[in-house]
Amino acid sequence: MAYSQAVVLAGGIAHVPVLITVLKFLDSKTLKLHNQRAQVVAKEKEAAERVAEAEKRAKEKAAQEAKLAAAAQSVSNETPSDPVDN
Repeated sequence: MAYSQAVVLAGGIAHVPVLITVLKFLDSKTLKLHNQRAQVVAKEKEAAERVAEAEKRAKEKAAQEAKLAAAAQSVSNETPSDPVDN
């Protein structure tokens, strides 16, 4: 049985809200996934920055301690171990 042009158009127009609803649902789900991934990436980036900062501070502290140890050793090398009394 053939359908008239008006019935085909009415059927098409009736399905538009269904299609819009389905597409809107899919859009909201993919947007939620995208936002969750963005949050995970941001947290990982923040953690990496904190680790890098901690490593930088540790290196600076080690360099400072090495510098102080070298200075202390040079001072101890300059002073005589057996002072001579005159």
